[in-house]
Amino acid sequence: MKSMTTPPKISAKGPTNRPEPKSKAAESRAVEREKRWREVTGWFRSVASEMKRVTWPSRDEWVAATMVVVGLVVIVALWTRLISWIAELIFHPNGA
Repeated sequence: MKSMTTPPKISAKGPTNRPEPKSKAAESRAVEREKRWREVTGWFRSVASEMKRVTWPSRDEWVAATMVVVGLVVIVALWTRLISWIAELIFHPNGA
C-alpha cells in the first residue's frame, strides 16, 4: 500500500514539498539553513551582476599584459640565478 504524504504547502513563492519540522530546534535549524541558502545564492547573483559590469581587456591588451608578466618572470629568474652564482663563488670558491 502506498504511503500518504502531506500535500505541499502553498506560499507566496509557490508550493513547497518540505516536511514540517518536528520541534522548535528542528524548526530553528530549518530557518537557519534557509537563511544560509538565501545568503549564498544572493552572493552568487551579486557576483554575476558585477561580472557583467567589468570592462574586460581587448585581446591586444591581454597579450601585451601577458608578455610583460612573462618577461618579468624571466628577468627575476635570471637575477635570482645570478645572485645564487655569485654567492656560490664567494662561499664555495673551490666548488666544494
